[in-house]
Amino acid sequence: MLEKSYEYLKQRLDNFVPDTAIILGSGLGDVINSIQDPLIIPYSDVPFFPTPTVSGHAGKFYIGKLGKHNVICLQGRFHFYEGIDVRMIYEIIRMLKQLGVRRLLVTNAAGSLRMHMPAGSIMLIADHINMSGTNPLIGVCEEPYFPDMSEAYDLDMRNSFMKIAEEERIPVFQGVYMMLTGPNYETPAEVRMLQMFNVEAVGMSTVPEVISAVQLGLKVMGISVISNLATGMDLHKPNHQEVLRQVGRATQKLSLLITKFMEKE
Repeated sequence: MLEKSYEYLKQRLDNFVPDTAIILGSGLGDVINSIQDPLIIPYSDVPFFPTPTVSGHAGKFYIGKLGKHNVICLQGRFHFYEGIDVRMIYEIIRMLKQLGVRRLLVTNAAGSLRMHMPAGSIMLIADHINMSGTNPLIGVCEEPYFPDMSEAYDLDMRNSFMKIAEEERIPVFQGVYMMLTGPNYETPAEVRMLQMFNVEAVGMSTVPEVISAVQLGLKVMGISVISNLATGMDLHKPNHQEVLRQVGRATQKLSLLITKFMEKE
């Protein structure tokens, strides 16, 4: 599906082979500032590659060295609620693997379901629940057709990230992330239901990329930046501009942690 996209990027990369892909969520573009002398390619320049429609997602590839690793960073992701078929998300991850990627770092902005994890917090995703009603592997014929999801988020990568956070004295939570389709925020009744499921954070992305990556044999680490308390947990009503503002509070800390992680792992 994205053969022309792959051929274009392969040509632009010349002999550069990225081993790590980083997908940045809403307002998390500051991470790219740590990439050395990046090659910047707008999504719009890539044949047949989709472009994001949501503010906070610039729609550019940043390709270069980050720590010890060659990275391809996607500043801007795609959401099911934009009308993007999750099968396209699978094809994007498959294209990244074809370019040489062996591990995926995926970030998002998420709502907290726990009062002790307020806006501006960082949460390492330990597991997820897919409540999107769809799956990027529907129609996939190549093996493994039934991929094991018992450790979708690589334990060694998580342990290394937590150790770095401790060394830097930056508090990092760990918890379960649930994906709903959006694009509306949850109702108070839905939030109470999710809390009964022992979910720590809720959002509208990430899960399709992770399922795809696991099926393709990539190691995965997921990070949520907490943008707000979920509906009904405080007096503020959630809105996208507030999400971007709150995420901005945590981007410097997250950028430092990812940079340190890429230097050591």
